[in-house]
Amino acid sequence: MMSKAAPKFYDVDMPIRSFVTKRLIGVRSENSVQEAAEKMVEFKTGSLIVIEDDEVVGFLTDGDIKKKVVAEGLKPDMPVKEIMVEDLITADISTDIKEVLELMAEKNIQHVLIEEDDDIVGIVTFRDLIDIERQKLETYISRE
Repeated sequence: MMSKAAPKFYDVDMPIRSFVTKRLIGVRSENSVQEAAEKMVEFKTGSLIVIEDDEVVGFLTDGDIKKKVVAEGLKPDMPVKEIMVEDLITADISTDIKEVLELMAEKNIQHVLIEEDDDIVGIVTFRDLIDIERQKLETYISRE
C-alpha cells in the first residue's frame, strides 16, 4: 500500500509579500480607546495603526486595551496615544517568512507592520500564518 504525500506547507524562505494583509485599519491618536475598540469590533480586527498628521505614529492591539486599560481599571475615554505602542516593529516586504517569524519570537509579538519603500503598506500577523497552514491541512484531510 502506497502512502500519500503529506501536504506541502509554505516555504519559510518565501518572501512575506504573499502573506501581507494590505487592508490597514487606522484610528487617530486623539480618538478615545472606546472608539478604537468599537472600530476593532466593526472591522473584526485585533489591531489598528494609529495616525497623526497623516503619518503612522503608533500601533494598538486588543491586548493593549485589555492590559493597559481594562485590567488597570482605567476609563475607556482616554486617548489612544496614551496606550499605543510607539516603537513600531516593521519588516520589509521582501523579508522572508522565517525572518519575520524570528522577529515575532524575539520581540514576543504577534503583529509585524510591513514596509515597502519606507511606507507602511500592510501587516502580517502570526494568526494569518497559522490560518493559512490550517486551511492547507484541512484541504489535505478533506481529500482523504
